[in-house]
Formats: sequence, structure tokens, C-alpha cells
Amino acid sequence: MLRKGWLKKAILLQVSEIKQYNRYGKHDMVARNMIALKLISSMGLTITLLIFALAQLGFQNWDVMWHYWTLIPLYAVFLVFSIIYGRKKHKSFAVVQTAGVLFSILIMVLFTVIDVFYYPDKPDELIVFAIVLMPLFFSIETWVVASITVCGGILYCILAYNFKDPVVIQHDIFSVSLSIVLSLIVLGYHARFRANGFIVKEKYKTLSRMDLLTELLNKKSYELWCQRILNESDYGEPCALAIFDLDNFKQINDTYGHIMGDKVLEIVGQTLSANFQSDCFVGRIGGDEFSAFTFSRKCCELFEARVENIMAEVKERAKKELKIDVTISMGITFGNTPVDYMELYFEADKALYDFKRSVRHQEKIASTSR
Repeated sequence: MLRKGWLKKAILLQVSEIKQYNRYGKHDMVARNMIALKLISSMGLTITLLIFALAQLGFQNWDVMWHYWTLIPLYAVFLVFSIIYGRKKHKSFAVVQTAGVLFSILIMVLFTVIDVFYYPDKPDELIVFAIVLMPLFFSIETWVVASITVCGGILYCILAYNFKDPVVIQHDIFSVSLSIVLSLIVLGYHARFRANGFIVKEKYKTLSRMDLLTELLNKKSYELWCQRILNESDYGEPCALAIFDLDNFKQINDTYGHIMGDKVLEIVGQTLSANFQSDCFVGRIGGDEFSAFTFSRKCCELFEARVENIMAEVKERAKKELKIDVTISMGITFGNTPVDYMELYFEADKALYDFKRSVRHQEKIASTSR
């Protein structure tokens, strides 16, 4: 038996996923819209030129298309735009969305004006297809597509009611009204399909970027994100990198087993995630080696204190939860952009081994004094 409110929950879930796609799927929308513009404009231009050629050859049944000559420059302009702008490596979502909206509005206005004012005594043929099929091609934000569809349909109905022959008014208004309803259904289904596909793809991407045991970034993803931030930062921006290394981790595995070793790694991952959040990246860059990178001026000021807090917290949690002694060595380096990630890494790695030597030296002195 279905639980009460299951339909409402299902709808709210789908709406939430569509909102998530509209917010975070802009790169996917750009790619889809560029393909749609190129496909529609190239096919539309080819079909329109073919029909005009057939009309020129004497096919009288195609004479009705002569008033649609404005489709040719419209298709040509957007085809050129899709080819030239499509070659750019970094495309603006605002530019691509504006092109998609403008193309959709011009097509609907053109079909409406020609059908109403040039063929007032003929039933509509093309506006219905434009209204129903537009959501299948363009991946503009859902509310934008819905607004264009509804407003375009209403505009057509108003003009048809005032200017078309009474014989065809009822037919046209009914067919356009039905096409609006069908278009919204198609839009809802298509938006849901795109959102689900995007979310699944993002989950796989996230899994490919993560170290599954600690739920931190893996080595490759961590390095790529750090370098990307360094490349995008303004000149002179501060940054800091820390490397953490578990002391005698092999001994922990050999003494207590690999399950205990995994629990230690989980504690380190959880502690790093808790102390470094939105203004930092954290990653597992080796078997028992972790790293944290910050690109925030405020975080840089507190970076060393956070690192020391992590060392103390890991030791305390391991003693309390696992009943074993765990210590961490660390190395920190600070820098200013422009700087390469590997430069920071080598400096932090050097500081790590300086730290290890100094700790061992202190332990040696302490044992000698005893």
C-alpha cells in the first residue's frame, strides 16, 4: 500500500533536482544549447531553401512558403553564431542563454505574425510545432522556456481572435491551447530527464575525484583543484599548503591490523574535513599522507593554529576511540600568487622532514637525559 503523500514527495523531489540542475548544470546547458542552435538553424536553413527551390520549379503547393523568406536570414545568422562562438573554449552561459531565448522568441513571433496577417483564412500549421518542440531542443532554465511557451501561445491566441477569419479562429485557438499544455508536459519530462542525468553524472564524477575511505579528494583531483585556484587568483594573493604524515603508520598496521589502520585514516579525514571547510581544499595524497590548501587571506592567518589543532585532535580521538597512540608530523609553507602548486608542495615537504628530524632529535635528547 502506498504511503500518504507519496505523490507530493515525488513531485517535490523532482522539482528540487530540476532546481539543482538549473543552478549547477550551466556548463551542461551551454553545451546542449550550442548543439541545439547549430542543429535547428542548419536544418531549418536547409529545409527552407529546399522548399523555396521547389516553389521556384513550379510546385504550386509550396507557394504558401513565400511569406516565410525571413526565416532564411534568421537561420543563417544563428548558424554563423553557433559555428563561430562554438569554437571558443570558454563559453559564457549568459551569452548562450540569451542567444537561445532570442532565437526562440523570434521564431515564435515570426510564425505568429506571418500566420495571422498573411494567411488569416488558413488554419495554423507551424506555430503548434514550434510551441511543442521547443522544450525538446533548448536547455534554457525551465521557467524561461515555460514563460516563452505560454506567452507566445497567448499572444497568438489574442492576435488570431482579433485578426483571423472566424471560420478558423476556433480551430487555431484550440490547437494552440492544446499545444501549450503538451509543451509544458514535454518540458517537465525533459527537464526531469536532464536533471536526473546530470545528477547521476555528477555523482560519478564526485566518486572519481574522491578517496572513498576518507571521503577527501584523491591525489590527482586535489592537485588539479589547487593549481586551478592558483591560476585563477589575483596577483599577490596569499595561499598556504600543509602536509600531514602519520608517524609509524606501518607499525600500526603490523601491530593492530589493517582494519585499525583504516580507522585511523578515517579519523584523520574527518578531522581535516571538520577544520578546513569552504575556504580550503583537503586531500589524501598518499597512503598515510594528507594535505590541506587554503586560498583565503583570513584562513592563512589562522592556518598554523588549525594545523596544530588537527595534530592534537587526531591524537586525542585515536586515544579515546581506538585506545592507541597516534601522532602526526606536519610541514607548512606560505606563499603569494603567482606560484606553482609543485613549488608549494616541495617547500611543505621539506618543512615536513625538517619537523620530523627536529622531533626525533628532541626525543633522542630526552632519552639520553633519562
